[in-house]
Amino acid sequence: MSMKYTLRLAKPDDAEKLLEIYAPFVISNDRALSDVSFEYEVPSIEEFAERIKNISTDYPYIVCEYDGRLLGYVYAHPYIQRAAYQWGAEVTIYLAPEGQGRGLGKVMYAALEALLRLQGVVVTYACITASNEHSVKMHEACGYKIIGTFNNTGFKHGHWLDMVWMEKVIAEHPKQPELIKKIGELPPEAVAAVFCLLYTSDAADEL
Repeated sequence: MSMKYTLRLAKPDDAEKLLEIYAPFVISNDRALSDVSFEYEVPSIEEFAERIKNISTDYPYIVCEYDGRLLGYVYAHPYIQRAAYQWGAEVTIYLAPEGQGRGLGKVMYAALEALLRLQGVVVTYACITASNEHSVKMHEACGYKIIGTFNNTGFKHGHWLDMVWMEKVIAEHPKQPELIKKIGELPPEAVAAVFCLLYTSDAADEL
């Protein structure tokens, strides 16, 4: 069944609804879920709102909305806090159960990458729990490749977890790159153009 939905930039006021999506990945009794996040405790609404605000100062933070409900979110943040790394960004995505299996991840990443290219980012990285095969496969479908594994790098629920690093080149590497722009420095019409269409799950495989 086709499902119409919209993408937009997140607001701090979205924190409570986004936490409903995120919390199971932190504290669920199902380790397949709670091994995804390396946090031990669910952040407060206030803390999560502050995270949205801080990330949105420099990078895109996108939510997927359907009939007033948020189905997922995706954002970018610095890969490493050093000037020479600025053309790379780490990306993170979370989907609610009802948002999974519809191709939304591919569409949300397409929007995120479009904005990152406008900012000047040329490569993106995803750090994923190695046992999270669903996420690894989704990222592979979005064009990511595994470039390395951090063995036994996180400890949660009484066991050690491996992490895989995945990479995607989203633009050509210029010989002399300009400094990247903050998301707020992009022309509003350029940002709006990324979100101007209503996407359907039927169209997701085309992006």
